[in-house]
Amino acid sequence: MDPRPIRESLASFVAWRKEHLKGDEKGEAAIYLERLFQAFGHGGVREAGATLEARIHRLDFKGVSYADLMWKPRCLIEMKKSGTDLTRHYRQAFQYWIEAVPDRPRYVILCNFDELWIYDFDQQLDAPVDVVKLADLPERYAALAFMLPIEQAPLFGNDLVAVTRSAAAQVSGVFRSLYDRGIDRVVAQRFVLQSVVAMFSEDIGLLPDKYFTRGLDDARTGADAYDLLGGLFREMNAPGRTAGGRYAGTPYFNGGLFRSIEPVELTNGELGELRGAAQTNWSAVRPEIFGTLFETSMDKGERHAYGAHFTSQADIAKVVLPTIVKPWTELISAASTIGQYEQLLLDMAAFRVLDPACGSGNFLYVAYREMRRLEAEAKLRIDERRKSAEIASQAALSYVTPDHFLGLDNNRFAVEVAKVTMMLAKKLSADELDDDQPVLPLDNLDDTIRYADALFEPWPKANVIVGNPPYLGRRKMVEELGAPYTSKLAQEHPGIGGVSDFVCYWFPLAHDALPSGGRAGLVATQAIRDASSRKASLDYVVDHGGVIFDAVSSQPWSGDAAVTVSIVNWVKGEQYAPKERVLWLDEGELRLPVAEIPASLKPTTDVATALPLGSNQRPKVCFQGQTTGNVAGFRLTRAEALAIVRSDGLSRSVIHPMISGDPMIHTLGPTDFVIDVPFTDATEARAKAPGALAHLARTVLPGREESAAKEEARNAEVLAANPRSKTNKHHANFLSTWWRHAYRRDDMLKAISGLSRYIALTIVAADGRKSIYQFVDSSIRPDASLQVFAFDDDYSFGVLSSSLHRTWFDERCSRLETRPRYTPTTVWDTFPWPANPGTEQVARVASIVSDLLSLREEYVARGSTLGEQYDSLRLPGRSALRDLHDQLDEAVLDAYGFSRGDDLLAQLLALNLAAASQPGVARRPGGADFEGAYTSDFKLMAPPL
Repeated sequence: MDPRPIRESLASFVAWRKEHLKGDEKGEAAIYLERLFQAFGHGGVREAGATLEARIHRLDFKGVSYADLMWKPRCLIEMKKSGTDLTRHYRQAFQYWIEAVPDRPRYVILCNFDELWIYDFDQQLDAPVDVVKLADLPERYAALAFMLPIEQAPLFGNDLVAVTRSAAAQVSGVFRSLYDRGIDRVVAQRFVLQSVVAMFSEDIGLLPDKYFTRGLDDARTGADAYDLLGGLFREMNAPGRTAGGRYAGTPYFNGGLFRSIEPVELTNGELGELRGAAQTNWSAVRPEIFGTLFETSMDKGERHAYGAHFTSQADIAKVVLPTIVKPWTELISAASTIGQYEQLLLDMAAFRVLDPACGSGNFLYVAYREMRRLEAEAKLRIDERRKSAEIASQAALSYVTPDHFLGLDNNRFAVEVAKVTMMLAKKLSADELDDDQPVLPLDNLDDTIRYADALFEPWPKANVIVGNPPYLGRRKMVEELGAPYTSKLAQEHPGIGGVSDFVCYWFPLAHDALPSGGRAGLVATQAIRDASSRKASLDYVVDHGGVIFDAVSSQPWSGDAAVTVSIVNWVKGEQYAPKERVLWLDEGELRLPVAEIPASLKPTTDVATALPLGSNQRPKVCFQGQTTGNVAGFRLTRAEALAIVRSDGLSRSVIHPMISGDPMIHTLGPTDFVIDVPFTDATEARAKAPGALAHLARTVLPGREESAAKEEARNAEVLAANPRSKTNKHHANFLSTWWRHAYRRDDMLKAISGLSRYIALTIVAADGRKSIYQFVDSSIRPDASLQVFAFDDDYSFGVLSSSLHRTWFDERCSRLETRPRYTPTTVWDTFPWPANPGTEQVARVASIVSDLLSLREEYVARGSTLGEQYDSLRLPGRSALRDLHDQLDEAVLDAYGFSRGDDLLAQLLALNLAAASQPGVARRPGGADFEGAYTSDFKLMAPPL
C-alpha cells in the first residue's frame, strides 16, 4: 500500500481541525469524528458502519451510557474537550468497553481533539498501547491502521507487554546461568531481584545517576562487578542518604529485599547479559506481569519468557471491579459533603485485601492501583468543594498503602517477587496520580506478604478476598503433592472429598474468613459448577449465607494454565447483596442480568435440587464399562487372540470381542479382543485358562507388582509422619487378583447376560454434537469409555437419544474440560422417565428409532461412520438423519406429556421431585413392560474368533 495518499489526507484533517474547531466536546465531537473517518478513507462514520452516540446498557440494565462512537468489532472512541488530561478518564473508557457486549470492540481510543490515546485492554490496562499527537498523525497513522477501510494490524509504540517479556527473558537468563554454575538458588534469586529493583529505580527516578548501569559499565571483570554492585546494594540498605563517594546521594531503600546483601562474582557472559538488561527502559516494564513471566521462566530459560502466558489485567478486573471498585465507586458517588468524603478516606485506611494464593502478586497489584485511584478521586472531590488551602495537608496523607494488601503463598520465591511488585506499585501509582507521597524507604512487606500454606495456616483478616488459587485435579493430587501432604489435607479438611478439584479448598476457607458484608472473588476451574467439586465449593458458599452477585460461567483463562475457568464474586450476607446480579455467558462476551445466580452458574432452571430416584437405582441398569487397569496387557488384537487360542483351547472362554467409545462411533465395527478372567482363585484361573494366564503374567503382573510396591512405600511414608493416618490398599488389592480386571463390573455382565443386546454411549460426549447411542451385541465387552444401559428395547433407545435426556445430561453432568461427561449418580439416578406414557406413544417412539437405526446402517454400509454422520448435523442443510431426530424429540415429548411452551428442564425437575416424594409417580425406566417397545433387531456384531 502506498502511504502517501493517507498521509496527505490526514495532514489535511490536522490542518482543518486547527483552523475550524475549538475542541468543544458536546458541540464538535461528531463533526471531528466524521472528518477523521473521511481522512482514513471512509465516506463517513455511517458509511464505515460505525455509530455516533451509541447506547451502552449498564451492567444492571438500569441505566444507559452513550459512547461518542462505536465501531464493532474494531474500536470505541470517547471524546473529551481540548486540553483535558485523559488519565482521569481511562476507567470510564474501560467501563464502556466492558459493557459493550456482545461483539466487544478490540480497541478503545480516548481523544481530546489533539491527542489520541489507544488502548488494547485485552493486553494492558494501566497505560495506552500508544499515544499519538494529532500533529504527528500523518506520520504515525500505523498506530491506527485498524481504522483503514481494509483493516491492517496496527504498529504500537508503547507495547509494554513486549518490553516486559524481553526484560523477563534477559534477567531469567542471568539467573539460569548463576544457578547452573552452582550459585545457591536463594542467593541467585535475591541478587537478580535486587538488580531488578535497582534497574527499575534508575528509570523511575528513585536511584540517582544511573548508578547500577554505570557500575556494570565500569566493571571490567566479574570481580569488579562483585565490588561495584555489592557496594551499591549496601548503600541502598543504609539509612539516610549516602554522604559521599561513588554512590553519593543514594537514598535508603530498605523494604526487606536489601536486608541481606550477598553480591555475586559474575562471569563475563553474565556481566554482558546484565548490561543488556540494564539498557531496557524499566519504567515501561509492567511489574504485575513481569513477576509471572520471570518466575515461570527461571527453570526453563529465557526462551520460555517469550512464550509464557500471564493473567491479563482485563481478566483480573473481572474480580477486582465487582468486589472492590464498584462498591467504593458507589460510595463515592453517593457522598456529597467534605465530611462524607473524609469519612470514606478513613474507611479506606481500614480497608484490607487478601490474596491467599498470591503467587507473584498480580491480583494485589491491580487491587492496589485501583484503590489508589479511588482514593485520589475522593481527594479530588474534596478539593473541588474546599476553598481554602487546608487541602494541602489532606493530600499529603496516604490512606491506601501497600501493607493493606495481604498475601500468602507456599512458593518462597513467588512471595519475594510479590513484595517487589507491590513496592514498585507504590511509586508507579504516585507517578500516575501526580501526588507527592513518599516512596522511600520502601515498605517492608515481610509481615504483609508471607510464605505460608493457606490450607493449613490461619488467614489474616481482610474485608475482601481475591485470587486465582492453584488448579489440580483430584486424581493428580497424590502424584503432584505427595502422599503425606494429601493425607494431611484429608485430615484437616474432611468435608472436601470425592473427585473435587484442589481449587475447591479455597472457597469454604475464603467464605468462613470473610466478615459479614465482606466480598470475595476467586477464579477456579469450571469444574466448580458440577458434581462433587460444586458441592465442596459453590454449594458451601451459597448454603452458608453467601450470595453470588457477579460471575463468569466459563471462559478460557489468560494465565499459564490452559484451562477453562469460572470466575465467581460473592458477598457474605443476603442483606449486603446487590439486588441485580450479572451472569456472564458466551466466554464472558454476553451478560445476563438475573435475580439470582445459582451455584451452577447457569441461567436456565437449576436442577441441582433434583433427587435420586429409587426406581432408577434398583434394579441397577446403568453401568460404566469394564476398567482393565492395564489396557495394553489385557487387550488383544485379533492375531494375538488367535495365537493364544491355538496354543490353548481352554482360553477361548475368557477371550471376548470388545468395543471402546471412539471405535464404536468412528469405525465400522469392533476389531479388538480382551481377556476377561472371571475366577478369583489363582489356581482355578491357571487351570481353566493357562494360555491367557501366561500372557497376563508377562504383560500385567510386573506392573501390578510395581504399583503395589510404590503404594506400600507411600503408606510407610504417611505412617511415619502420622501413625494414625489411613493408608491406601488400592494396588495391593489389585495384586491379590492380578489376572482380573481392576473393575470387571460383574453386576453389569449379569444385567446384560439375559439380553440379546444392550445400549452403549461414549461417556465423554463431543461438545455441541448430539449424543450417539448404539445397540451392541451382548457378547461384546464394553470398556471403561462406554456407559452401558441394560435395555434391549427401541423405546428406551429413543428416550435416551432424545434432546430432552441430553438437556438433563448437560445440566447434571460433570465435565472433562468443556466436554460433558455422563455421570450416573447425578444424571441417570435423577432422570425421570415418562410417568404414564400410552401404548401408542411408546410405539411411536420405537417406530422412529427403527427408522433411525435403518438409516444409520445404510450410511455405514456406504462407508460413513456414526461419527461422520452426526458431525454432519453440526452444519445446516437438509438431512434425513436430522429429520428423524426431530421426529423422535417430538414423540418423546408426547410420551412425557410436557407443554412445549414451558421450560422443559423445569418440567423435568418437577417430575423428578414428584417422583421422589410421591408414591406411584416414578415409573421404572425402560420399555420391557410396554407392548410395541420392540421394533428392530439391529445390534453391532463382532466377527467370530
